[in-house]
Amino acid sequence: MKKLLLCIALVGTGFALHAQDRGDMLVSGTLSWNSSSSKNTVASTSETSKGSRSFEFIPQFHYFVIDRLSVGLGIGYTLDKSPNGRTANDEQLFNKNGMFLLKPMVSYYLPLSEKFYYVPRFYVGLGFGKNKSEINNTEITESDASRFQIGLALLNFEFRPAEHIGIMFNAGELGYQTTTIKEDSDNKTSDRNFSLGLNLGATIGFNYYF
Repeated sequence: MKKLLLCIALVGTGFALHAQDRGDMLVSGTLSWNSSSSKNTVASTSETSKGSRSFEFIPQFHYFVIDRLSVGLGIGYTLDKSPNGRTANDEQLFNKNGMFLLKPMVSYYLPLSEKFYYVPRFYVGLGFGKNKSEINNTEITESDASRFQIGLALLNFEFRPAEHIGIMFNAGELGYQTTTIKEDSDNKTSDRNFSLGLNLGATIGFNYYF
């Protein structure tokens, strides 16, 4: 029994030595890219059309206010590009939505082993930018765009291969997002999206502790 208690104590001490303590800091960031296309074949002739594309880059800074609990802020940029019909010459037109993002967040680090952590994270995101719609080859309309998002990353994990290095993997989350395009003072459109997914939009990030 004493040996068992000693083993448990040693394991617990190992977790504590590798857990994040109050006052620790880290810099991190995520980079994601998604694209789609469609292929239409008629009488052995194939034509490929470009679909939606998205790019997002968000550097982050985190500070541990108490042991294992950090508050962080991400500042980055996102670009969404989606089809918007075709011209009279059958050329593809697009909507382009570019925004600067502010993303405060709170994370809790729960050790599962010496180098592996479960890290649930709550976040809120605010975005501001422009939406550009191609009307034809020469005409483009421009509108103000804004975004609000809130979510909980429930399947967020970190692997620590070295003392100052962490690899974060997110495999699913619960979230809500609304994007608003303000055409003028009286007209605006809002696109709302609610998601609860597993392995949807999986991302990998890298952490450096100091």
